[in-house]
Amino acid sequence: MLGTKIFIFILLCYRVTAEVNDRYYPRYHLAPPYGWMNDPNGFSEYKNEYHLFYQFNPNSSYEPGIAHWGHAKSKDLFSWEHLPIAMYPDQWYDKGGVFSGSAIVEDGKLYLYYTGNVNKPEEYPDHEQHQILAISTNGINVTKQVINPIINGSEYQPDFRDPKVWKRGNMYYMVLGNSFQDSETNSTLGRALLYTSKDKVNWNFASILDESDGSLGYMWECPDFFELNGRFVLLFSPQGIQPSGYKYRNLYQTGYIVGNFDYRTNIFTPITEFVELDYGHDFYATQTILDKAKRRIVIAWMDMWNQNYIEAEDGFTGQMTIPRVLSLDKYNRLIQRPVNEIESIRRRQTRHQGSARAGAVIRLRDKAGEIHITTSATKDLDILIQSSNESSTVIISYNYKRGLVTLNRGGKDGVRRAKWRPSDKLHLKAYIDASSIELFFGNGELTFSSRFFPTGAIKVRIGDSSDVESLTIFDLQRTIDARYELESED
Repeated sequence: MLGTKIFIFILLCYRVTAEVNDRYYPRYHLAPPYGWMNDPNGFSEYKNEYHLFYQFNPNSSYEPGIAHWGHAKSKDLFSWEHLPIAMYPDQWYDKGGVFSGSAIVEDGKLYLYYTGNVNKPEEYPDHEQHQILAISTNGINVTKQVINPIINGSEYQPDFRDPKVWKRGNMYYMVLGNSFQDSETNSTLGRALLYTSKDKVNWNFASILDESDGSLGYMWECPDFFELNGRFVLLFSPQGIQPSGYKYRNLYQTGYIVGNFDYRTNIFTPITEFVELDYGHDFYATQTILDKAKRRIVIAWMDMWNQNYIEAEDGFTGQMTIPRVLSLDKYNRLIQRPVNEIESIRRRQTRHQGSARAGAVIRLRDKAGEIHITTSATKDLDILIQSSNESSTVIISYNYKRGLVTLNRGGKDGVRRAKWRPSDKLHLKAYIDASSIELFFGNGELTFSSRFFPTGAIKVRIGDSSDVESLTIFDLQRTIDARYELESED
């Protein structure tokens, strides 16, 4: 069965144990216990634990299916505990899928806002979407409220989804993704809508935060809106942007616009163009929180639509990125750095520490590692991530003359590139985890997130013309696996 190794044992007490093949399953990134995972949802900090919900198909790893909300929690953003499915598509307003949404915590409760999708295959348009409220009083059991839908959005159908909610003062705010028909060009364009509420239940349209001029696609998914360093960031995932040079090479993108926002008028005034947040193959549908430490943390789905990766044969599809702290620099660029909690999963002894000559090879333990490189900013650099399957080699390179960073994972459409020059030394942090790699250049102003599928052990090799001044490699401990017990629906 194409190598699929999903083992399901039905016990007398109607409990199920699911297990997937371990070869590509991440060691320290959150992935589904089985089945299909996509967008992160309901990212929140509740009763001193981080909670992350996600789009989940428990019935197949080959397709998104009819979306449920999967659920996991963690005290440190790495040691994730799988929890029972939080929400099923079991109401008239979400029978076509419990689509993406967000959470706020108040009065000891977890308020979950999401989009209920209703498919209408015999009609045009063939679906409609409404905003729904559910509440949890213990962080595990979730109750959909009887007042639903809280926003019908009849004038914004059919694509009207992915609510992100926050509170400021005594007012609640919700940003939603939408597509609309532009009368002047007769084309479908994407935009972000803003709603306000005084009670978390009754919502009023406030403004259009921003919309495409034709160059930013036909739908803006998973919008987020937050303040950093006195500026405001509209972060979203537009669909339908055409490739341009090294930019916009994936099927869909994720990026941001920086501007000013007036809470009195609810008007957002952009001061930058749209900028991609990550230049790798697999980065989409971001969601952020402001945690109790006042960190703006972002996490993304580390996969991409229409990729059909080989992991599906092993009983799971999809994973999340490392959680990253966002900051805004003086150039209005979003800077991304892995959360400091990553240090807690390093093993005591380093795999390598010191300089490294061209051709040096260091093997990672259990296909997982953290690599720090500091070297000359005026020389080329090549780093190879290798396994016994040469076709799955990842080549990371910096071309000094062109000021160009390249990640090449091989195969069809394997190359991703971005312009960048170090300000001093060349600094690179790379995180490898069984079937993924995340790169952070400089202070975190340039990142690449991509999947790859090595066979056997993973080795780090310094290019044949690339002496490295400083190389540190940490082994990272395993913090998550796919084994999980859950109650049967029967």
